Amino acid sequence: MKTRVALGLSLLLLTASASLAPAPENGAEAFARHDFGAVNFRAMNTVAVPWKLVAAALVLDDPEGGGVDQAHLRARLQSFGFLWPDRIEGADQPIMPARDHPLGISVGEVTPGLPPVRVTVANLACASCHAGPAYSSDGAPQPDAAWLGSPNTSLDLEAYTRAVTTALKRQTRNTPRLLQAVRTLFPDTGVWERASLRWAVLPLARRRLAAIPDGAGPLPFVNGSPGVTNGVAALKLQGHAPYGREEAGFTSIPDLADRSFRSALLYDGAYAPKGQARWRPMAREDLTPAHRDRLAAITSFFTVPSMGQSPRAAHRQIPVAERAFAWLETRRPQAFPGAIDPDKAARGAAIYASRCSSCHGTYDGPAVRPRLQRFPNWHGRVGSDPARAAAFTTDLTRYASTGGYDAVMDARPTGEYAAPLLSGLWATAPYMHNGSVPTLAQFLLLEPRSERFLVGGHRLDFRSVGVAGQDRDGVRVYPAGYRPWSTPALYDTRLPGRSNRGHEAQVEGLTVAERWDLIEYLKGL
Repeated sequence: MKTRVALGLSLLLLTASASLAPAPENGAEAFARHDFGAVNFRAMNTVAVPWKLVAAALVLDDPEGGGVDQAHLRARLQSFGFLWPDRIEGADQPIMPARDHPLGISVGEVTPGLPPVRVTVANLACASCHAGPAYSSDGAPQPDAAWLGSPNTSLDLEAYTRAVTTALKRQTRNTPRLLQAVRTLFPDTGVWERASLRWAVLPLARRRLAAIPDGAGPLPFVNGSPGVTNGVAALKLQGHAPYGREEAGFTSIPDLADRSFRSALLYDGAYAPKGQARWRPMAREDLTPAHRDRLAAITSFFTVPSMGQSPRAAHRQIPVAERAFAWLETRRPQAFPGAIDPDKAARGAAIYASRCSSCHGTYDGPAVRPRLQRFPNWHGRVGSDPARAAAFTTDLTRYASTGGYDAVMDARPTGEYAAPLLSGLWATAPYMHNGSVPTLAQFLLLEPRSERFLVGGHRLDFRSVGVAGQDRDGVRVYPAGYRPWSTPALYDTRLPGRSNRGHEAQVEGLTVAERWDLIEYLKGL
Protein backbone atom coordinates (compact mmCIF):
# COMPACT_ATOMS: atom_id res chain seq x y z
CA MET A 1 0.00 0.00 0.00
CA LYS A 2 1.06 3.58 -0.49
CA THR A 3 2.33 5.25 2.66
CA ARG A 4 2.66 8.82 3.79
CA VAL A 5 5.92 9.76 5.50
CA ALA A 6 5.41 12.14 8.38
CA LEU A 7 8.34 14.31 9.21
CA GLY A 8 11.13 13.14 6.98
CA LEU A 9 12.40 14.63 3.77
CA SER A 10 13.43 12.32 0.96
CA LEU A 11 16.98 13.59 0.53
CA LEU A 12 17.97 10.79 -1.78
CA LEU A 13 21.13 12.41 -3.14
CA LEU A 14 22.56 12.92 0.30
CA THR A 15 24.83 10.42 1.98
CA ALA A 16 24.07 9.46 5.56
CA SER A 17 26.26 10.84 8.32
CA ALA A 18 27.49 9.01 11.36
CA SER A 19 26.86 9.85 14.99
CA LEU A 20 27.87 13.37 15.84
CA ALA A 21 30.05 12.47 18.80
CA PRO A 22 31.28 9.43 20.67
CA ALA A 23 28.99 8.24 23.43
CA PRO A 24 29.86 9.37 26.96
CA GLU A 25 31.46 6.72 29.13
CA ASN A 26 28.81 7.33 31.79
CA GLY A 27 25.76 5.20 31.00
CA ALA A 28 23.22 7.63 32.45
CA GLU A 29 24.53 10.46 30.31
CA ALA A 30 24.50 8.24 27.22
CA PHE A 31 20.89 7.35 27.98
CA ALA A 32 19.93 11.00 28.52
CA ARG A 33 21.80 12.72 25.72
CA HIS A 34 23.37 10.47 23.10
CA ASP A 35 21.84 10.31 19.62
CA PHE A 36 22.69 6.59 19.08
CA GLY A 37 23.83 7.50 15.58
CA ALA A 38 20.36 8.61 14.53
CA VAL A 39 21.06 12.28 13.83
CA ASN A 40 21.58 11.83 10.09
CA PHE A 41 19.90 12.53 6.78
CA ARG A 42 18.63 9.00 6.22
CA ALA A 43 16.52 9.18 9.37
CA MET A 44 14.78 12.23 7.89
CA ASN A 45 12.87 9.86 5.64
CA THR A 46 10.69 8.88 8.57
CA VAL A 47 11.46 10.32 12.01
CA ALA A 48 14.17 13.00 12.07
CA VAL A 49 13.42 16.60 11.12
CA PRO A 50 15.26 19.73 9.98
CA TRP A 51 15.28 21.22 13.47
CA LYS A 52 15.47 24.92 12.75
CA LEU A 53 12.75 24.85 10.08
CA VAL A 54 10.45 22.83 12.31
CA ALA A 55 11.05 25.06 15.33
CA ALA A 56 10.36 28.20 13.30
CA ALA A 57 7.25 26.72 11.69
CA LEU A 58 5.84 25.63 15.05
CA VAL A 59 6.12 29.06 16.67
CA LEU A 60 4.76 30.83 13.59
CA ASP A 61 1.84 28.41 13.35
CA ASP A 62 0.83 28.41 17.01
CA PRO A 63 -2.95 28.95 17.18
CA GLU A 64 -2.44 30.65 20.55
CA GLY A 65 -0.06 33.21 19.04
CA GLY A 66 3.15 34.36 20.69
CA GLY A 67 6.51 35.79 19.77
CA VAL A 68 9.29 34.28 17.70
CA ASP A 69 11.61 33.52 20.58
CA GLN A 70 13.02 30.62 22.60
CA ALA A 71 10.44 31.03 25.37
CA HIS A 72 7.63 30.52 22.87
CA LEU A 73 9.40 27.52 21.32
CA ARG A 74 9.80 25.98 24.76
CA ALA A 75 6.12 26.47 25.58
CA ARG A 76 5.08 25.06 22.20
CA LEU A 77 7.08 21.86 22.63
CA GLN A 78 5.99 21.46 26.24
CA SER A 79 2.40 21.53 25.02
CA PHE A 80 3.12 18.16 23.36
CA GLY A 81 4.56 16.79 26.60
CA PHE A 82 8.26 17.23 25.85
CA LEU A 83 10.23 18.01 29.00
CA TRP A 84 12.55 21.01 28.94
CA PRO A 85 13.77 20.71 32.52
CA ASP A 86 16.06 22.84 34.64
CA ARG A 87 17.54 19.71 36.23
CA ILE A 88 17.77 15.97 35.62
CA GLU A 89 17.37 13.62 38.58
CA GLY A 90 17.68 9.88 39.07
CA ALA A 91 21.17 9.54 37.56
CA ASP A 92 24.30 8.42 39.37
CA GLN A 93 26.06 11.71 38.67
CA PRO A 94 24.92 15.22 37.67
CA ILE A 95 23.72 15.66 34.09
CA MET A 96 23.14 19.14 32.76
CA PRO A 97 20.09 19.52 30.50
CA ALA A 98 20.45 21.29 27.17
CA ARG A 99 19.27 24.88 27.11
CA ASP A 100 18.31 25.10 23.43
CA HIS A 101 16.19 21.97 22.96
CA PRO A 102 14.06 19.58 25.03
CA LEU A 103 15.33 16.56 26.87
CA GLY A 104 15.03 13.51 24.63
CA ILE A 105 15.50 15.34 21.35
CA SER A 106 19.01 14.99 19.92
CA VAL A 107 20.08 17.94 17.81
CA GLY A 108 23.19 18.30 15.68
CA GLU A 109 24.58 19.74 12.48
CA VAL A 110 25.26 17.24 9.70
CA THR A 111 27.13 17.83 6.47
CA PRO A 112 26.99 15.03 3.90
CA GLY A 113 29.23 14.80 0.86
CA LEU A 114 27.04 15.49 -2.15
CA PRO A 115 25.45 17.92 -2.65
CA PRO A 116 27.28 20.13 -0.14
CA VAL A 117 24.36 20.74 2.22
CA ARG A 118 24.54 21.69 5.90
CA VAL A 119 21.44 21.18 8.02
CA THR A 120 20.75 20.99 11.75
CA VAL A 121 18.88 17.71 12.26
CA ALA A 122 16.81 16.64 15.26
CA ASN A 123 15.70 13.14 16.17
CA LEU A 124 13.99 11.46 19.09
CA ALA A 125 16.21 9.85 21.71
CA CYS A 126 15.69 7.55 24.71
CA ALA A 127 14.79 10.28 27.18
CA SER A 128 11.90 11.63 25.10
CA CYS A 129 9.75 8.70 26.30
CA HIS A 130 11.86 7.50 29.23
CA ALA A 131 12.27 10.60 31.38
CA GLY A 132 9.18 11.74 33.22
CA PRO A 133 8.47 14.66 35.50
CA ALA A 134 9.21 14.39 39.19
CA TYR A 135 6.22 14.65 41.52
CA SER A 136 5.71 16.50 44.77
CA SER A 137 4.20 15.05 47.94
CA ASP A 138 0.66 16.03 46.89
CA GLY A 139 0.90 14.45 43.43
CA ALA A 140 1.58 17.68 41.56
CA PRO A 141 3.88 17.21 38.55
CA GLN A 142 7.16 19.12 38.48
CA PRO A 143 8.11 19.34 34.79
CA ASP A 144 11.11 21.52 35.63
CA ALA A 145 12.69 18.34 37.10
CA ALA A 146 13.00 15.24 34.91
CA TRP A 147 13.40 11.81 36.50
CA LEU A 148 15.58 9.74 34.19
CA GLY A 149 14.18 6.30 33.34
CA SER A 150 10.63 7.14 34.43
CA PRO A 151 7.92 7.17 31.77
CA ASN A 152 6.86 10.43 30.19
CA THR A 153 3.14 9.73 30.44
CA SER A 154 2.33 13.13 28.90
CA LEU A 155 4.35 12.84 25.68
CA ASP A 156 1.89 13.00 22.77
CA LEU A 157 3.79 12.00 19.63
CA GLU A 158 0.60 11.92 17.58
CA ALA A 159 -0.20 15.56 18.38
CA TYR A 160 3.43 16.54 17.78
CA THR A 161 3.75 14.88 14.36
CA ARG A 162 0.43 16.29 13.20
CA ALA A 163 1.34 19.79 14.39
CA VAL A 164 4.75 19.68 12.70
CA THR A 165 3.23 18.53 9.40
CA THR A 166 0.47 21.16 9.48
CA ALA A 167 2.89 23.92 10.45
CA LEU A 168 5.36 23.06 7.69
CA LYS A 169 2.61 22.80 5.07
CA ARG A 170 1.39 26.30 5.93
CA GLN A 171 4.61 28.09 6.74
CA THR A 172 6.66 26.85 3.78
CA ARG A 173 4.34 28.90 1.55
CA ASN A 174 6.14 32.03 2.74
CA THR A 175 9.87 31.35 2.46
CA PRO A 176 11.14 34.80 3.51
CA ARG A 177 9.00 34.82 6.67
CA LEU A 178 9.98 31.28 7.64
CA LEU A 179 13.70 31.84 7.09
CA GLN A 180 13.59 35.10 9.00
CA ALA A 181 12.02 33.22 11.90
CA VAL A 182 14.91 30.73 11.71
CA ARG A 183 17.42 33.58 11.99
CA THR A 184 15.51 35.12 14.88
CA LEU A 185 15.30 31.88 16.85
CA PHE A 186 18.82 30.75 15.96
CA PRO A 187 20.94 33.86 15.28
CA ASP A 188 24.13 31.78 14.94
CA THR A 189 22.81 30.07 11.77
CA GLY A 190 25.53 30.52 9.17
CA VAL A 191 25.30 31.46 5.51
CA TRP A 192 25.96 27.90 4.36
CA GLU A 193 23.08 26.46 6.39
CA ARG A 194 20.69 29.26 5.41
CA ALA A 195 21.46 28.59 1.75
CA SER A 196 21.00 24.86 2.28
CA LEU A 197 17.59 25.45 3.83
CA ARG A 198 16.46 27.76 1.05
CA TRP A 199 17.72 25.90 -2.00
CA ALA A 200 17.81 22.23 -0.95
CA VAL A 201 15.67 21.45 2.07
CA LEU A 202 12.66 23.68 1.49
CA PRO A 203 11.99 22.57 -2.12
CA LEU A 204 12.18 18.91 -1.10
CA ALA A 205 9.98 19.57 1.90
CA ARG A 206 7.30 21.21 -0.23
CA ARG A 207 7.21 18.28 -2.63
CA ARG A 208 6.97 15.74 0.17
CA LEU A 209 4.36 17.72 2.11
CA ALA A 210 2.22 18.17 -1.01
CA ALA A 211 1.64 14.42 -1.03
CA ILE A 212 -0.04 14.58 2.40
CA PRO A 213 -3.71 15.63 2.14
CA ASP A 214 -4.73 18.58 4.26
CA GLY A 215 -6.05 17.39 7.60
CA ALA A 216 -4.75 13.85 7.10
CA GLY A 217 -2.51 12.13 9.57
CA PRO A 218 1.18 12.38 8.74
CA LEU A 219 1.75 8.61 8.99
CA PRO A 220 -0.25 5.64 7.73
CA PHE A 221 -0.95 4.75 11.36
CA VAL A 222 -1.79 6.58 14.58
CA ASN A 223 1.09 7.08 17.03
CA GLY A 224 -1.20 6.87 20.02
CA SER A 225 -2.06 9.32 22.79
CA PRO A 226 -0.08 10.85 25.68
CA GLY A 227 2.16 8.19 27.20
CA VAL A 228 1.29 5.62 24.52
CA THR A 229 3.29 4.57 21.46
CA ASN A 230 2.68 2.38 18.40
CA GLY A 231 6.13 0.89 17.99
CA VAL A 232 5.22 -2.23 16.02
CA ALA A 233 3.45 -0.13 13.38
CA ALA A 234 6.55 2.08 13.17
CA LEU A 235 8.72 -1.02 12.77
CA LYS A 236 6.50 -2.27 9.96
CA LEU A 237 6.92 1.07 8.22
CA GLN A 238 10.71 0.88 8.50
CA GLY A 239 10.80 -2.76 7.35
CA HIS A 240 8.23 -2.32 4.57
CA ALA A 241 6.19 -5.10 6.18
CA PRO A 242 2.49 -5.46 5.35
CA TYR A 243 0.03 -3.92 7.74
CA GLY A 244 -3.62 -3.01 7.80
CA ARG A 245 -5.11 0.42 7.51
CA GLU A 246 -5.66 0.62 11.25
CA GLU A 247 -2.65 -0.59 13.20
CA ALA A 248 -3.65 -0.41 16.85
CA GLY A 249 -0.93 -2.23 18.79
CA PHE A 250 -0.62 0.55 21.37
CA THR A 251 1.65 0.22 24.38
CA SER A 252 2.12 2.45 27.40
CA ILE A 253 5.60 3.59 28.40
CA PRO A 254 6.94 1.66 31.43
CA ASP A 255 9.35 2.62 34.17
CA LEU A 256 12.73 1.08 33.31
CA ALA A 257 13.71 -0.10 36.78
CA ASP A 258 14.74 -3.77 37.06
CA ARG A 259 14.72 -4.39 33.28
CA SER A 260 17.54 -6.94 33.68
CA PHE A 261 15.06 -9.35 35.29
CA ARG A 262 13.36 -9.80 31.93
CA SER A 263 14.30 -12.88 29.91
CA ALA A 264 12.66 -11.44 26.77
CA LEU A 265 11.77 -7.88 25.81
CA LEU A 266 8.69 -6.02 24.52
CA TYR A 267 5.18 -6.43 25.90
CA ASP A 268 4.80 -9.75 24.10
CA GLY A 269 8.32 -11.03 24.71
CA ALA A 270 8.96 -11.04 20.96
CA TYR A 271 12.70 -10.37 21.37
CA ALA A 272 14.77 -12.95 23.28
CA PRO A 273 18.57 -13.22 23.44
CA LYS A 274 19.90 -15.66 20.90
CA GLY A 275 20.43 -19.12 22.36
CA GLN A 276 18.59 -18.33 25.61
CA ALA A 277 15.21 -19.59 26.81
CA ARG A 278 12.54 -17.00 26.06
CA TRP A 279 10.64 -17.51 29.30
CA ARG A 280 12.65 -18.40 32.38
CA PRO A 281 12.60 -17.32 36.02
CA MET A 282 15.27 -14.81 36.98
CA ALA A 283 16.71 -14.18 40.44
CA ARG A 284 19.05 -11.39 41.42
CA GLU A 285 22.02 -13.76 41.21
CA ASP A 286 21.14 -14.39 37.54
CA LEU A 287 21.76 -10.73 36.63
CA THR A 288 25.21 -11.38 35.20
CA PRO A 289 27.07 -8.92 32.96
CA ALA A 290 26.65 -11.36 30.07
CA HIS A 291 22.86 -11.44 30.48
CA ARG A 292 22.72 -7.67 30.83
CA ASP A 293 24.77 -7.16 27.64
CA ARG A 294 22.57 -9.57 25.71
CA LEU A 295 19.52 -7.49 26.63
CA ALA A 296 21.39 -4.29 25.82
CA ALA A 297 22.18 -5.57 22.34
CA ILE A 298 18.46 -6.13 21.77
CA THR A 299 17.60 -2.63 22.98
CA SER A 300 19.87 -1.15 20.32
CA PHE A 301 17.34 -2.49 17.79
CA PHE A 302 14.69 -0.26 19.41
CA THR A 303 16.28 2.67 17.58
CA VAL A 304 15.00 1.23 14.26
CA PRO A 305 11.31 2.10 14.78
CA SER A 306 11.80 4.98 17.22
CA MET A 307 14.67 6.81 15.51
CA GLY A 308 14.47 5.62 11.90
CA GLN A 309 17.73 3.68 11.97
CA SER A 310 18.49 0.81 9.61
CA PRO A 311 19.20 -2.48 11.42
CA ARG A 312 22.83 -2.34 10.34
CA ALA A 313 23.27 1.21 11.69
CA ALA A 314 21.49 0.27 14.91
CA HIS A 315 23.75 -2.78 15.33
CA ARG A 316 26.79 -0.48 15.38
CA GLN A 317 25.36 1.22 18.48
CA ILE A 318 25.44 -1.89 20.67
CA PRO A 319 28.44 -0.61 22.73
CA VAL A 320 26.47 2.55 23.59
CA ALA A 321 23.44 0.48 24.53
CA GLU A 322 25.60 -1.69 26.79
CA ARG A 323 26.78 1.36 28.73
CA ALA A 324 23.25 2.70 29.06
CA PHE A 325 21.90 -0.67 30.17
CA ALA A 326 24.67 -1.08 32.75
CA TRP A 327 23.43 2.14 34.35
CA LEU A 328 19.80 1.02 34.16
CA GLU A 329 20.67 -2.11 36.12
CA THR A 330 21.71 0.08 39.07
CA ARG A 331 18.83 2.54 38.75
CA ARG A 332 15.93 2.70 41.17
CA PRO A 333 12.70 4.55 40.46
CA GLN A 334 11.75 7.76 42.19
CA ALA A 335 10.55 6.87 45.68
CA PHE A 336 6.84 7.41 46.19
CA PRO A 337 6.70 11.05 47.30
CA GLY A 338 3.44 10.82 49.23
CA ALA A 339 2.66 9.20 52.56
CA ILE A 340 2.49 5.40 52.91
CA ASP A 341 0.70 3.80 55.86
CA PRO A 342 3.17 1.16 57.08
CA ASP A 343 0.50 -1.05 58.67
CA LYS A 344 -1.65 -1.11 55.53
CA ALA A 345 1.45 -1.65 53.40
CA ALA A 346 2.48 -4.62 55.55
CA ARG A 347 -0.95 -6.20 55.10
CA GLY A 348 -0.73 -5.40 51.39
CA ALA A 349 2.65 -7.14 51.18
CA ALA A 350 1.08 -10.39 52.38
CA ILE A 351 -1.73 -10.06 49.84
CA TYR A 352 0.78 -9.33 47.07
CA ALA A 353 2.86 -12.38 48.02
CA SER A 354 -0.15 -14.70 47.87
CA ARG A 355 -2.02 -13.22 44.90
CA CYS A 356 0.44 -11.31 42.66
CA SER A 357 4.03 -12.51 43.06
CA SER A 358 3.63 -15.66 40.95
CA CYS A 359 3.29 -13.43 37.90
CA HIS A 360 4.87 -10.10 38.90
CA GLY A 361 7.82 -11.17 41.01
CA THR A 362 8.94 -11.41 44.62
CA TYR A 363 9.95 -8.29 46.51
CA ASP A 364 11.89 -8.30 49.78
CA GLY A 365 12.65 -5.61 52.32
CA PRO A 366 10.56 -3.00 54.14
CA ALA A 367 6.95 -2.91 52.98
CA VAL A 368 7.21 0.81 52.26
CA ARG A 369 10.30 0.41 50.01
CA PRO A 370 10.83 -3.22 48.92
CA ARG A 371 13.14 -4.36 46.17
CA LEU A 372 12.61 -6.99 43.48
CA GLN A 373 14.54 -10.21 44.13
CA ARG A 374 12.97 -12.78 41.79
CA PHE A 375 10.90 -12.48 38.63
CA PRO A 376 9.11 -15.45 37.01
CA ASN A 377 8.76 -14.02 33.50
CA TRP A 378 5.21 -15.32 33.34
CA HIS A 379 3.41 -15.04 30.00
CA GLY A 380 -0.14 -15.69 28.88
CA ARG A 381 -3.52 -14.03 28.49
CA VAL A 382 -5.54 -12.18 31.12
CA GLY A 383 -8.39 -10.93 28.94
CA SER A 384 -6.77 -7.62 27.95
CA ASP A 385 -7.01 -6.07 24.49
CA PRO A 386 -5.37 -8.50 22.02
CA ALA A 387 -4.33 -5.98 19.34
CA ARG A 388 -0.74 -5.53 20.48
CA ALA A 389 -0.12 -9.25 21.01
CA ALA A 390 -1.35 -9.90 17.46
CA ALA A 391 0.60 -7.04 15.87
CA PHE A 392 4.06 -8.64 15.71
CA THR A 393 4.18 -10.76 12.54
CA THR A 394 6.52 -13.21 10.84
CA ASP A 395 7.52 -10.46 8.39
CA LEU A 396 8.97 -8.56 11.32
CA THR A 397 10.77 -11.71 12.45
CA ARG A 398 12.68 -11.69 9.17
CA TYR A 399 13.37 -7.96 9.30
CA ALA A 400 14.63 -8.17 12.89
CA SER A 401 17.14 -10.78 11.76
CA THR A 402 18.95 -8.47 9.32
CA GLY A 403 21.91 -6.16 9.79
CA GLY A 404 23.68 -8.51 12.21
CA TYR A 405 20.77 -9.11 14.57
CA ASP A 406 20.46 -12.73 13.50
CA ALA A 407 23.39 -13.37 15.86
CA VAL A 408 21.97 -11.21 18.65
CA MET A 409 18.30 -12.03 19.12
CA ASP A 410 15.60 -14.56 18.44
CA ALA A 411 12.61 -12.53 17.22
CA ARG A 412 9.24 -14.20 16.77
CA PRO A 413 5.53 -13.63 17.40
CA THR A 414 4.24 -15.01 20.70
CA GLY A 415 0.58 -13.97 20.60
CA GLU A 416 0.70 -13.49 24.37
CA TYR A 417 1.63 -10.83 26.89
CA ALA A 418 4.55 -10.92 29.30
CA ALA A 419 3.65 -10.05 32.88
CA PRO A 420 5.07 -6.57 33.48
CA LEU A 421 7.54 -5.55 36.13
CA LEU A 422 5.85 -3.40 38.77
CA SER A 423 8.86 -1.42 40.04
CA GLY A 424 8.03 2.29 39.91
CA LEU A 425 4.38 1.46 39.22
CA TRP A 426 2.92 4.52 40.96
CA ALA A 427 4.35 6.93 38.35
CA THR A 428 3.28 4.96 35.27
CA ALA A 429 -0.48 5.65 35.14
CA PRO A 430 -2.60 5.05 33.10
CA TYR A 431 -2.36 1.27 33.55
CA MET A 432 -2.69 -1.90 31.44
CA HIS A 433 -0.36 -2.58 28.50
CA ASN A 434 -2.25 -0.01 26.39
CA GLY A 435 -2.70 2.68 29.05
CA SER A 436 -6.47 2.20 29.22
CA VAL A 437 -7.12 2.39 32.99
CA PRO A 438 -6.41 5.72 34.73
CA THR A 439 -5.94 4.51 38.34
CA LEU A 440 -5.01 1.45 40.36
CA ALA A 441 -8.34 1.76 42.18
CA GLN A 442 -10.11 1.26 38.86
CA PHE A 443 -7.70 -1.50 37.85
CA LEU A 444 -8.54 -3.38 41.05
CA LEU A 445 -12.24 -2.72 40.44
CA LEU A 446 -12.72 -0.55 43.50
CA GLU A 447 -14.32 1.93 41.10
CA PRO A 448 -15.87 1.46 37.65
CA ARG A 449 -13.31 1.69 34.86
CA SER A 450 -13.69 4.93 32.93
CA GLU A 451 -14.81 4.56 29.35
CA ARG A 452 -13.28 7.91 28.41
CA PHE A 453 -10.76 9.98 30.33
CA LEU A 454 -8.26 12.81 29.92
CA VAL A 455 -4.54 12.08 30.05
CA GLY A 456 -1.50 14.31 29.55
CA GLY A 457 -0.12 17.06 31.75
CA HIS A 458 -2.07 15.49 34.60
CA ARG A 459 -1.46 15.43 38.32
CA LEU A 460 -1.60 12.19 40.32
CA ASP A 461 -4.15 11.12 42.89
CA PHE A 462 -2.15 9.42 45.64
CA ARG A 463 -5.13 7.66 47.22
CA SER A 464 -6.43 5.87 44.13
CA VAL A 465 -2.90 6.06 42.62
CA GLY A 466 -3.16 7.32 39.09
CA VAL A 467 -4.42 10.19 36.99
CA ALA A 468 -6.39 12.58 39.20
CA GLY A 469 -9.88 13.20 37.88
CA GLN A 470 -13.60 13.30 38.36
CA ASP A 471 -16.52 12.15 36.24
CA ARG A 472 -18.41 14.74 34.23
CA ASP A 473 -21.07 13.63 31.76
CA GLY A 474 -19.44 10.25 31.23
CA VAL A 475 -15.89 11.56 30.82
CA ARG A 476 -13.23 11.55 33.54
CA VAL A 477 -11.84 15.09 33.50
CA TYR A 478 -9.23 16.82 35.63
CA PRO A 479 -10.12 18.27 39.04
CA ALA A 480 -11.69 21.70 38.96
CA GLY A 481 -9.09 24.45 38.87
CA TYR A 482 -6.17 22.20 37.84
CA ARG A 483 -4.10 23.54 34.94
CA PRO A 484 -2.20 20.79 33.08
CA TRP A 485 1.42 21.48 32.11
CA SER A 486 0.90 19.93 28.64
CA THR A 487 -2.14 19.64 26.40
CA PRO A 488 -4.33 16.70 27.47
CA ALA A 489 -6.02 14.30 25.06
CA LEU A 490 -9.13 12.17 25.38
CA TYR A 491 -8.50 8.43 25.72
CA ASP A 492 -11.49 6.50 24.37
CA THR A 493 -11.54 2.82 25.34
CA ARG A 494 -14.14 2.10 22.67
CA LEU A 495 -11.59 2.54 19.88
CA PRO A 496 -9.55 -0.34 18.39
CA GLY A 497 -6.60 -1.42 20.49
CA ARG A 498 -7.74 0.61 23.51
CA SER A 499 -10.09 -1.70 25.41
CA ASN A 500 -9.85 -1.45 29.20
CA ARG A 501 -10.94 -5.04 29.81
CA GLY A 502 -8.67 -7.59 31.44
CA HIS A 503 -7.29 -8.83 34.76
CA GLU A 504 -10.76 -9.02 36.33
CA ALA A 505 -10.49 -12.67 37.34
CA GLN A 506 -7.23 -12.04 39.19
CA VAL A 507 -9.02 -9.55 41.47
CA GLU A 508 -11.91 -11.84 42.41
CA GLY A 509 -12.02 -12.94 46.04
CA LEU A 510 -10.26 -9.88 47.44
CA THR A 511 -12.28 -7.76 49.84
CA VAL A 512 -12.50 -4.01 49.47
CA ALA A 513 -10.15 -3.54 52.43
CA GLU A 514 -7.62 -6.00 50.98
CA ARG A 515 -7.59 -4.16 47.67
CA TRP A 516 -6.87 -0.84 49.40
CA ASP A 517 -4.09 -2.50 51.42
CA LEU A 518 -2.63 -3.90 48.21
CA ILE A 519 -2.60 -0.41 46.66
CA GLU A 520 -0.78 0.88 49.74
CA TYR A 521 1.94 -1.73 49.20
CA LEU A 522 2.17 -1.10 45.45
CA LYS A 523 2.96 2.56 46.14
CA GLY A 524 6.37 1.59 47.50
CA LEU A 525 7.56 -0.71 44.72
